[in-house]
Amino acid sequence: MDKRIIVDSSFKEETRVAFINGTEIEHFEVDTSSNKKQLKGNVYLAKVSRVEPSLQAAFINYGGNKQGFLPFSEISNDYFKIPESDKKNKIKDDNFIVKDFYRDNKENRAKKIPRIPDFKKYKIQEVVKKNQIMLVQIVKDERGNKGAALTTYISIAGKYCVLMPNKSLGIKISKKIIDFKERKKLTQISQKCKITKEMGLIIRTASRDCDENNLKKDFDYVLGIWNSIKEKTINSLAPTIINEDSNIVNKFIRDSFIEEYKEIVIEGDETYERAKKYMKTLLPGQERKLKEYKNTKLSIMEYYDLEKKIDSIYDTKVKLRSGGYIVINSTEALTAIDINSGQSTKERNVEETALKTNIEAVDEICKQIRIRNIAGLIVVDFIDMGYVRNKIIVERRLKETLRYDRAKCQISRLSKFGLLELSRQRIGPSLEETTMEEGVISGIRCTIRSTTSSVSKILRKLKYLKLEKKIKELGLHLYETLHEYIVTNHQSFIKDIEKKLKTKILLIKDNNIAPPFFILKTLELNKKENKSTIIYDDLPKLGSQEDNKEMKKSKKKEIEKEITAKNKVKKEEKIKEKIEKKKEPLDEVSSVVK
Repeated sequence: MDKRIIVDSSFKEETRVAFINGTEIEHFEVDTSSNKKQLKGNVYLAKVSRVEPSLQAAFINYGGNKQGFLPFSEISNDYFKIPESDKKNKIKDDNFIVKDFYRDNKENRAKKIPRIPDFKKYKIQEVVKKNQIMLVQIVKDERGNKGAALTTYISIAGKYCVLMPNKSLGIKISKKIIDFKERKKLTQISQKCKITKEMGLIIRTASRDCDENNLKKDFDYVLGIWNSIKEKTINSLAPTIINEDSNIVNKFIRDSFIEEYKEIVIEGDETYERAKKYMKTLLPGQERKLKEYKNTKLSIMEYYDLEKKIDSIYDTKVKLRSGGYIVINSTEALTAIDINSGQSTKERNVEETALKTNIEAVDEICKQIRIRNIAGLIVVDFIDMGYVRNKIIVERRLKETLRYDRAKCQISRLSKFGLLELSRQRIGPSLEETTMEEGVISGIRCTIRSTTSSVSKILRKLKYLKLEKKIKELGLHLYETLHEYIVTNHQSFIKDIEKKLKTKILLIKDNNIAPPFFILKTLELNKKENKSTIIYDDLPKLGSQEDNKEMKKSKKKEIEKEITAKNKVKKEEKIKEKIEKKKEPLDEVSSVVK
């Protein structure tokens, strides 16, 4: 077992979590301190700002950037302001229904009386009023122009169980636990957890092979959170946050199978201490797997050789081993993935090349979808294949690979145009939504890395920067918004780096450099070349020596192919000439015989 969880939280702007198996990244998550911070799971004391009868929903002010959307079906009847006349009529109607149901039909006594949900009896404008106070939880984060989706049915997740304090579900076992004996054992253990009639308790898949003591501790933990929520709600004014559940470190400890991982290595004192405290409460005995990273020479991601791999996740172009590549482009409606054979020419014919490249691309696409957390509609443009059996092979490979994805996926068949549509369940915001934003570079509007994500990358580089010789002054050329952010929030850090390197660092605005890229160079001119020396250049290398070498190699291959093709044609022509010459004397003999 060589699985590890690597956490980089050296700066408050960005926390990166990489789930690795050996040297390969299996899953990657990012949490930023910007407005795009994940809020799913947070509980708020909120106020109804507007009731919309046409949508049968309410817009809620919970203190976020935009108003939250609360459908009528997600409002508990505890918040319904039912008129007194309706309450009296309801009691009469209920008594009448019970008498009528049991009057002459003795067989029906064992059956439940069918009840209509309260939200179907009324309309939202009748029972929910403006400025009404509600306790709500975020179900879906804000996305684009859409506000967060809310519910009044609170759910508090632990490692082994989920408590629903205001939804009377009873005790339910996860459907993924199939073994009958295991389900029976968990049912017996969970019945010892004291819940009221108004509550519901869901036993999670992680509770498989869990003992009674750990499950009981987990239940006490989630029940304690609910009690603290109730206490805080009484002493708070709306809108305000009551309970925060969006901490990325707490989430992966709670939701991941920690037993599968060899160790959890964390860079960042505060995050390490918080994780240690959380694991002692939630997973006693497992905190020994936690290790604090204290290397001062390399960053944690560079130490585990992950930095370049993480940078490649942000690229739209992903290379394949065979020489082909895929291009990933996201729009508001869908994500388009194009497959190209590139320099892949090892197979005997076009059909075999297309099949091999498509199969290789399927594995890479599934990996990229998982790592980038791409959700919604995804359209894949495969290389055209002539045989139906090859199309079936590609479809089967895609289904088999997506089977291990934690998100639910639906896959269509390959069309005659070589297109395949699939939809992936949205678990959380994608990597692009978390770390990218719209900006203007050289007068052109484009998508760039967010300020917080870019700043954290620059600060990480400066923290571990080493100079080969003494330099009086260094110029850090970077985008305008990054310049302003560092000057406002990280002046003390820059001074510490100046003391460490024994040099002066000047921040220089350069709007031609797109975030997160930057240039670090000397302010003194080089006497030989009469220009400043570049210490570190983070810009993408366009037309580098390696690229030129590859271009030359590909051109050589093309020329060699043309030469071999011409030689084949010449050989065939010579053979034909020889055959014709041999035929000529035979024709003369045949004429003499005649």
